[in-house]
Amino acid sequence: MSIVDRAKNMIVKPATEWNVIATEPATVGGLFTGYAMPLAAIPVVSAILFTGLLGISAADMTGLGGGSMSMGITAITGMAVVSFALSLITLYLMATIVKLVSPSFNGTSDKLQAMKLMTYASTPTWVVALVSWIPFLGALVTIAAIAYVVYLIYLGLHPVLGVPQEKVAGFTVVIVLIYVVLAIIISGIIVGLVYSMFVGNPMMGGALSGA
Repeated sequence: MSIVDRAKNMIVKPATEWNVIATEPATVGGLFTGYAMPLAAIPVVSAILFTGLLGISAADMTGLGGGSMSMGITAITGMAVVSFALSLITLYLMATIVKLVSPSFNGTSDKLQAMKLMTYASTPTWVVALVSWIPFLGALVTIAAIAYVVYLIYLGLHPVLGVPQEKVAGFTVVIVLIYVVLAIIISGIIVGLVYSMFVGNPMMGGALSGA
């Protein structure tokens, strides 16, 4: 199945697609290189194209307007690449944690199945980058995509990891809480890297203004 068909099915008919995913052969490496990396590159290209080249700011996307720090294409590209790498690291960590926690909810402790779940459930947050740059609408669609990821995890836990239906909701909540904590940590790392690369380093400081 092509990456486009899989992404479309995950969004349009996820319940049916999870049943297919649960039993199809795959490898952790294949999931990364054949699905996660190409889709995770969408936000990178979107950030460079729309924010870096067209100058659409976060304030523009929310429709709030107002001043914002001007960032050059070098800074934006660097942030996008760092975010790309950290998003893949986060995906791997989340799959590992899900594998370890799954037996507590009577699910299977299978790294490949956990990777399938977290990789394919992440589809909306990657695909939404195609339109997330649109002022105001982009912010709303992004929020909807995050909510849909939670729904996809909820749908996939039973067919993919064998979690009993009565424990799916509880496991979903645990996964979301773990992700929130991990996201906060990752966000802190990104902020620290951006500061050290583009603010703390005098030679790179000009990147913030595009100099």
